[in-house]
Amino acid sequence: MWKTDPVSSKDAFNRLKACAFDEAPLPTAVFRKENSEGLVFLGGNSEFDALVLGNGSLDEGPERELAVALTRLVNAALSATSNPPTVAVHLGDRLEAFRPRFRPFKVPDDPEEYLVVQLTALTEQDSAESDLHSTIRHLKDLLDNSTALMYVKDLDGRYLIANEYYAKRLGRSAESIIGHTDYDLFAEPIAEAYTKNDDLVIRTAESIAVEEPLAAIGGRIDPDEDSRWLSIKFPLQDDNGNPYALGAISTDITDLKRAERAARDAMHEAERANRSKDEFLSRMSHELRTPLNAILGFAQLLQNLPLSPEAAESAGHILDAGKHLLALVNDVLDITWIEAGAPGITTAAVPAIDPIHQALQLIRPLASASDIEIASDLHGALHRYILADTQRLRQVFLNLLGNAVKFNTAQGAVRVWCEEKADFLRFFIMDTGPGMDESDAQRLFKPFVRLSQSAEVEGSGLGLALSKRLVQEMGGDLGIEHTAPGEGSTFFVDMPLAPAPEENLLTPAPSAGAVTNADEHDATILYIEDTHANIRLVESIIAGMGGLHLITATSGKSGIAQAQTTSPQLVLLDLNLSDMSGVEVVKRLQQDERTRQVPVIILSADATPARIAELRGIGILDYITKPFEIDHFARTIRNAVARP
Repeated sequence: MWKTDPVSSKDAFNRLKACAFDEAPLPTAVFRKENSEGLVFLGGNSEFDALVLGNGSLDEGPERELAVALTRLVNAALSATSNPPTVAVHLGDRLEAFRPRFRPFKVPDDPEEYLVVQLTALTEQDSAESDLHSTIRHLKDLLDNSTALMYVKDLDGRYLIANEYYAKRLGRSAESIIGHTDYDLFAEPIAEAYTKNDDLVIRTAESIAVEEPLAAIGGRIDPDEDSRWLSIKFPLQDDNGNPYALGAISTDITDLKRAERAARDAMHEAERANRSKDEFLSRMSHELRTPLNAILGFAQLLQNLPLSPEAAESAGHILDAGKHLLALVNDVLDITWIEAGAPGITTAAVPAIDPIHQALQLIRPLASASDIEIASDLHGALHRYILADTQRLRQVFLNLLGNAVKFNTAQGAVRVWCEEKADFLRFFIMDTGPGMDESDAQRLFKPFVRLSQSAEVEGSGLGLALSKRLVQEMGGDLGIEHTAPGEGSTFFVDMPLAPAPEENLLTPAPSAGAVTNADEHDATILYIEDTHANIRLVESIIAGMGGLHLITATSGKSGIAQAQTTSPQLVLLDLNLSDMSGVEVVKRLQQDERTRQVPVIILSADATPARIAELRGIGILDYITKPFEIDHFARTIRNAVARP
């Protein structure tokens, strides 16, 4: 039972209260409220003085720091609705944290308002609890402000935590998700997909990154197949490594999936367009060159017959016109092929002198007939190698040399030389023709541009444009070194230098004996072709060669049957047959033991480089493009049947 002792006087009791305040076991301070200045610190008890290490002036040391901190703290605490803030202050070399408790009071007969503040030092447990509350608050802020789904499920798939973004995507509150499973929230196919991935994480105790279907509002199946989450799912494990829950972060990657689909569709469309271009070029090559094969072939045969002068002249006109048309077709197909980006140029280290020397040998008869002198100095190309496609570079040189002859003056001259530069070899082709002004020179390399409109000079205006593109495809350049009216023109071709190959072996040409020995054998040749004019042409050529027996078939099926029964020494094969492709015929011949070793030469009007390279890769002996030179065709046949 409490016992009370009366105090003798009010003054004595007041002294007692003052003493009790000073001896209170907790640091205690008093503030006065002032409207103009806020709170004014008045002083504290002995515990407060001891806390701040002495009774120094309020303007100095940690006492002043604590007073300022407390003033700021109480102002904040007065407006706080819960969890009064703590104060941390440096006391000597340590940092102390306190939780304040305060109460306003008034003194009788004093209009001022006061606050008494009592400080409780935070223990380690108090600090830990405070840190935990702070961490939880920060984590909740992180979860609720994230634009990714974040959630935690127990081992039975019930949601323990779900952030606000998840709730928003489902069209419900976060609280309504807790305690439910995916089967409560989503359509069954979606729930099954989520649960399957969750089970994998729990079973393996390993994290996974997986794409998952994205549900529409309300958990329904989204009809857009690109609507996807990228989910990072991971196990939450105890100290023994056993999973006790599953955590996940899911990001909406729908826009990325749509972009991927668009890129994929664009790539497929580009591939389809390229295939269409390739098919068009192949078809055009076949359709244009096939009739030319008969025209040029029979014109060549006519020239070998004893004709009247008038008939011989007519045959010559047919042959010249056919060759001109063939050159035009080749140029159109070549430049279309290059612009379509089709493959076909294969570069390698080749002797620099070979392409230009071969072109000069071919052009000299034309120059001699036109009374044009050709002088060449190719010492700069000796013992040098360039990176080039020999056939294509020879084509370029032939075009430049042909122009230098055709567009020259009467009894003019052409000079050819080359010089080594830093990392390339420059070939020069100079003529004594009329030259060009600057405006003409700028138009020269555009397709279908012809500067000379003379009817005596044939051409399509494609040659230089095609030549420039071919050289660029080989990594070089073609241009005009100098030209001016009345001063002729000098063109240059730059080709990158290349190191010499380790082995530079020349394969000897077949000897004359090897070619002519075929005459001693009655070799059987099977020609599979469905165009009557082409069959008649080859029959006429073979008949004039002697020692060869030609049999024909007009379909792939009948041709295979004849090859199996007659065992020919050579098969000549057209690609575009009525019942099957020539490629299929080759495959069937190679699969049959009776015809596997029979060599096959393809005769085709498809001159696209990619097609030729493809067919050489399936094991054929050779590929001859229509129209063909009869002499070249005959040599190829002789060499083929003379093989051991």
